[in-house]
Amino acid sequence: MKKKTKLGQALIRGLESAAAYEKGELKLKTVKRSLTAPAPTFSKNEIRKLRDALHLTQQEFASLLNVDIGTLRHWEQGRRKPTSTTNRLLQLFQEKPDLAEMLIGA
Repeated sequence: MKKKTKLGQALIRGLESAAAYEKGELKLKTVKRSLTAPAPTFSKNEIRKLRDALHLTQQEFASLLNVDIGTLRHWEQGRRKPTSTTNRLLQLFQEKPDLAEMLIGA
């Protein structure tokens, strides 16, 4: 008979565990997790206020968010709105300003 490989042994153990579970001989571990709430939306004034609180210029803040300065200006003027991903990033910087400092190396 051939020697069993690690993959073969793992497959056999897995099938044995599945069979034991079906027979009620094995109880599986479960982990309950809740989903994160959607990121809040930021108004033009809130974006500007956050930038001011972080003591950053428009250029520095745009660089931190990895967006063009024109995009940031449009947000601050209310012409455009940040994406949900950007809103999450803004939320992180609002709740933990030290993250911004860490990223810019201050």
